[in-house]
Amino acid sequence: MKAWLLGFTLALLSGTSFGRGLALRFGPMANGTGGSNPVSIPPSFGDTGFSYITDKDFEYNVSATALAIAKRQKTSWGGYVSLGGGFAFSGLGSGIGPYAGFGYDGGCLWKACYTVEYQQALGVNRGIFVSPYSVRMGTVVWF
Repeated sequence: MKAWLLGFTLALLSGTSFGRGLALRFGPMANGTGGSNPVSIPPSFGDTGFSYITDKDFEYNVSATALAIAKRQKTSWGGYVSLGGGFAFSGLGSGIGPYAGFGYDGGCLWKACYTVEYQQALGVNRGIFVSPYSVRMGTVVWF
């Protein structure tokens, strides 16, 4: 497990990418122990997600349900899909595996835009599968 953490840290520090955006999203807790994750208006602050987006369209995601690196593909109408991998955390345990997210960035005012996103992670650790997900909304600031 320590080797994976070291690899993840080195991946964060490697490359010559520059920052392009920061996203802060909020939503209700969905820690993978069952039950629904309803979107609340105004957003609940039970689960906070932070994304750092580079100029090469890589994003680094940190939240209560996942710690992941993903490649982002954006469309002309504001939608996007992110695919990558990392660590998944749930009430049943944690593991390493694939990560996916899709969402929408729009309704911009100056450089700040409304964003809504669905994230799903899958982790495997010693034969145990964890699959936490989240639905969050918030703001992304582009620079």
